[in-house]
Amino acid sequence: MLDLGAAVGLALAVTISPPRRDPAGVADLEALVARTWSRRQPTAVGPWLLRVSGGFTLKANAVAVLGPVPPAELGSMIEKVEAFYTSHGLPTCFEITDRVSDSALAPALLERGYVAARGEVEVTLLSPLRTLRSIAPAVRDGRVVISDTPISGWLDRWWSTLEGCDESQRDLAAELVWDLRGRCGFASHLVDGEVVATGLGLIEGPWLGMYCLGVGADRRRRGSARRILGALATWGTANAALQGYVCVRDDGSAARSLFEGLGFSRCYRSEFLRRTS
Repeated sequence: MLDLGAAVGLALAVTISPPRRDPAGVADLEALVARTWSRRQPTAVGPWLLRVSGGFTLKANAVAVLGPVPPAELGSMIEKVEAFYTSHGLPTCFEITDRVSDSALAPALLERGYVAARGEVEVTLLSPLRTLRSIAPAVRDGRVVISDTPISGWLDRWWSTLEGCDESQRDLAAELVWDLRGRCGFASHLVDGEVVATGLGLIEGPWLGMYCLGVGADRRRRGSARRILGALATWGTANAALQGYVCVRDDGSAARSLFEGLGFSRCYRSEFLRRTS
């Protein structure tokens, strides 16, 4: 995850793809994901959602663009959004996906001095839960438990696996996760009583979002991630969910390879444009 103050990039890096045909339910999923990581109810400005979470992660403090804006209103809406984020002491940032058709937005932002946030390209992947239920490795060391609230050691383990986060944001992260109590299941892989890996499952209708996947450095490539995902898929199915989704950085890291190897397929891609002045 990225400290907002460190997000820099080049306008030339912007490659918003043409919109693809929208599969049934993807628009609902995108809106669901947009609302998930925000410490307060997002503020709606037309088809845009303004998210604020004190600066913890770029996504949770960016405008979610969920639809096009009439060209005549675009300039005034951008100004309104910029005033909103300035009042919260945050730089203005837009999350634009390749699912939304608004050919005027990105050029308008670039003209105002926005740049692509380097290293902050995200892809949302999908998989039927029936595919994921059987992915746990054969060697079963320890056990996976899923609870309504984080057990002791869960937050410490998850936080220890994040990259690029300022320690001052730890309390913000804890508050964001704590606010999800009652809406999700906190997964912990326990070995000899120690939390060695974490995950979080959030159910909304037929969708199971899988977040906070974190594996301790000494446990990587030993099946912990698969154990967590398999347990969450089983739990989600038991709670009437049908499809699982994850949001990962599209930066060539091992995370995307892991999910694609488990049968996840690309749903949509997000890029972030950040105001620099």
